[in-house]
Amino acid sequence: MTSIVIVDDHPMVREGLEAMLESEDGFDVAAVASNGEEALTVVPKARPDVVLSDVRMPRMDGFAMLEHLRRLVPETRVVLLAGMPLKDEEARAKAAGASGYLPKDVNLDRLSEAIRRVAADPAYFAHEEFQAAPSMLTAREMDVLRLVAQGKQREQIAASLGIGPESVKTHLKGIMNKLGCPNSTSAVGKAYELGILRA
Repeated sequence: MTSIVIVDDHPMVREGLEAMLESEDGFDVAAVASNGEEALTVVPKARPDVVLSDVRMPRMDGFAMLEHLRRLVPETRVVLLAGMPLKDEEARAKAAGASGYLPKDVNLDRLSEAIRRVAADPAYFAHEEFQAAPSMLTAREMDVLRLVAQGKQREQIAASLGIGPESVKTHLKGIMNKLGCPNSTSAVGKAYELGILRA
């Protein structure tokens, strides 16, 4: 039996993963945690074979958590899951001692196979050939996106950031292009889905 701890700040993601994995033969979800800090308490107690963790979380992200767990429970393997997978982040995960880096939308069969292989082989690194994610948003685009998510209009965003409404429009176009969305509302939804914005 392969024991697993799931770490994700979104309850629906945690519950969905737990239900999926519990339905698979040979898996036991020993515990769940809502962020990296909580995982540092939960994982050493549960001593699972594998930790499945979101990369982008408040309070402590997956990489900081990984660093601590490598010291606290070196025998536990950690697989990072990214809503917005990036090749340089995959390389960073491997270098930091993770046992895998997978897109969050990986299918159950592939995830199950990855968990089994990671648990069986300390040298195995689970990864997926994924399409390049949208280019990361600039700091200014993130500022604009956060204000759009708060329901602010273009003029209010311009006033808040000390820029002109036309600049806001340009930044919005950049955001929508990078996220592949037709309007700002769907861009906000996509940003939450990818983990760029957090509730």
